[in-house]
Amino acid sequence: MQQQFSDLKELAKKTDSTFLGAVNAQEKKQLNGLANLEKRLLKAEKRKLSGLVDRIKEVQNELFPNQSLQERNQNFSAFYELIGADLIPTLIKNTDPLKFEFTIIEFE
Repeated sequence: MQQQFSDLKELAKKTDSTFLGAVNAQEKKQLNGLANLEKRLLKAEKRKLSGLVDRIKEVQNELFPNQSLQERNQNFSAFYELIGADLIPTLIKNTDPLKFEFTIIEFE
C-alpha cells in the first residue's frame, strides 16, 4: 500500500502538485485505519483466547497445585483413603521411576 501511495505521489507531482496534499492526507487516513483495525483484531483475539488460557490454568493447577508437584501438597494417605487397596498396585503398574516424564493416573 505504501508503494501505491508513493506511485500516486509521483503521479500527482507530474500532473498537478496541488493533489499532493490530498494524496498525503489519504495515505495518513488509510494507514491510521489499518492500525486501528489491527488493534481491534488483536483485542478480539485476546478476548477469544482468554477463555482457553483460563481453562489451561485450571488444568495446570489441578495437575500442579500451587505450581509445584502434587505430592508436595497432598498426602499419600488421602489418596489411599479415597481409592483403597487398588492404589498401590495401580501405581506400581503405571509408574516407571527411570522414565523422566509425568504420568497421569485417573481413578473412577
